[in-house]
Amino acid sequence: MQLLALFIVLFPALSAFATENLRLFEWHTQEAMAPLILPVRNNETPEAAAERYLKNLEKNPDLMELFEGRRPLLSATRFIPVTQENRESRALLIANLPKDYTRNSLRVQNFKRLFQQSRQTSYILPVNANLGLSHDETRELFKHIAEKFPLMVAMGGDDVDTYLYKKENIHAKNTNPTRDQFEVALIKSYVAQEKGFLLGVCRGSQITSVALGYQLIQDIPFHIGAQVAHGNDWHPIQVVETKFNLLKPFADAQMKMTVNSLHHQSVIFKEGGFLQIAARSHDGVTEATEFKNGRGLLLQFHPELMNNELGAKILWKLVQQKNQVMAARCAKIF
Repeated sequence: MQLLALFIVLFPALSAFATENLRLFEWHTQEAMAPLILPVRNNETPEAAAERYLKNLEKNPDLMELFEGRRPLLSATRFIPVTQENRESRALLIANLPKDYTRNSLRVQNFKRLFQQSRQTSYILPVNANLGLSHDETRELFKHIAEKFPLMVAMGGDDVDTYLYKKENIHAKNTNPTRDQFEVALIKSYVAQEKGFLLGVCRGSQITSVALGYQLIQDIPFHIGAQVAHGNDWHPIQVVETKFNLLKPFADAQMKMTVNSLHHQSVIFKEGGFLQIAARSHDGVTEATEFKNGRGLLLQFHPELMNNELGAKILWKLVQQKNQVMAARCAKIF
């Protein structure tokens, strides 16, 4: 009921579109490792929609700073309509850095490879994919995403804009308000519609938690200390029993597992919200949470960069969980 209330408050007219003004297209390029997802108005061609997106990106100082003043090179090879066919095997990666548009993104490469092992096809949602769209069109875009992508991944990256969790910026680095506001709105909509499964990794865990009303520790060494090497190392975490136990199968007899760590911020977990604690490190830092409805897993570590059996198994497990919640939803409908 909490999710439904959030949905009604944030997106009151989302289900009331008399006519649909947008379609989604796969935007295949020479540069990106996976097809981009492009919203196209009914009265424009995919080529025109791609140019609209890029032109509006160039006009946005915040985003141009992110892209270091350069328009991303995206040489289209073809456009393909996104339909409901094969919906169950799609995974949508939310881009948040310029390298996500290139063949130099190790995380995109690894997600794509690991998801393929579970028969999932990866797609990339461009940074601020709603550029040039109206508010109503943006809501329609979010509706299409939830309907056509049962698995969405909020990836790692820069620190989250502190304004979004109502704190002064003391230690956050490389924040980008325009990008972060779009991601928060997208995540809120996706979670509220309850049509898919959300994976958040590192920054993705943090921005999803912020979207759900949680706050962040802006710098772990400053606020907690350096007894655990969170910055760039491996360390054990303590797995906690949850309703869905998505991590428990991979823990040892002491409910521990060893994970990689590439962060200086973390989620401040609180009881009574949408999330359930799933793992902590020795210093009390939140390492993993699960959605109470079984439709999300948020990880402070990077399974896609672990390059071991554990990372692959965690991603395989979440795909199985996604399939289970999708099957449960279909059973309710029919």
